[in-house]
Amino acid sequence: MLCDDANGPVVRHRFRTAEATLRAIDLDDIRYAEIPKRLVARIALFRTLRDADVVVLVRKLFTWAELKALRGSVRKLVYDLDDAVMFRDPFRGEPVSHVRRRRFRHTVKSADAVTAGNEYLLARVLEDAPGAFCRVVPTPIDTDRYVPGHTKHQGFRVGWIGSRATRGYLPLVAEPLRRVIGERPDTVVAVMADAPPSQLAGVPFEFTPWSEEGEVPFLQSLDAGLMPLTDDEFSRGKCGFKLLQYLACGVPAVASPVGVCIDMCAEGEGRLAGSADEWTNALLAIAADPEAARVAAARGRTGVAERWSVRAVSPKMATVLGAMAYA
Repeated sequence: MLCDDANGPVVRHRFRTAEATLRAIDLDDIRYAEIPKRLVARIALFRTLRDADVVVLVRKLFTWAELKALRGSVRKLVYDLDDAVMFRDPFRGEPVSHVRRRRFRHTVKSADAVTAGNEYLLARVLEDAPGAFCRVVPTPIDTDRYVPGHTKHQGFRVGWIGSRATRGYLPLVAEPLRRVIGERPDTVVAVMADAPPSQLAGVPFEFTPWSEEGEVPFLQSLDAGLMPLTDDEFSRGKCGFKLLQYLACGVPAVASPVGVCIDMCAEGEGRLAGSADEWTNALLAIAADPEAARVAAARGRTGVAERWSVRAVSPKMATVLGAMAYA
């Protein structure tokens, strides 16, 4: 697996969780290689890949020259994406980047197979490479690790879990949270991230630094989870992992009606909110009848386990990689 971060969330959730399933079909020598920043080091890395049965390029978009060097060094190349990498995110200016689109087109045309995190990403692949061998492989949730376990506490605890990369969506919920606090003074807004966000203007919040061991207890402490998204080409490619985290832990969730969140909320008993009024009303409804919200969230966990769990998804990744390895 060629990736930017061998211990980052993309690799942890999309590949490390699939290792047991891959080994079950005799793909038992699984290695992770971080892509060097220097070109000379990258080319040197590519030359070490000649003996690999399958090389998976995770999200990265190389220049044409780099891609050609990689392609010439590997027997089978799989490209994996769980984000709309062909666009810029909405917080970095104009979303359409001709450089990104061109690199993406070259990459999916050069790959022997593509694994895309959702149907939207699949459609973008087939736009640029109509004959590509492309399969949808969602980002799975480990339902053995993410489990319900509500912690007793005072008040109504609303939470968001994320990172620097996604905190730009928080302004969508700042005004609704201010309204909820006004209606329910016992509301606590809890945030877990790699750094305190500055986007919740006027909203007091309790900050917890992200850690792998603290993630599940944080989620279990929530009465409601938030997944705001803007409706744009980049955000429609999101795989909804934050929403799966809430639902797998039995936490009632509210999400923007964007991309895969629509499908997940239908399966997972989550609520969709597309305006400040809808966000406010959804949160106040959860606060007014927490038991009913918890019962609905418990039903939702069943839907999540059936479609987005590691058990459900890992065989899909194994099928693609196995087809490449044994072709």
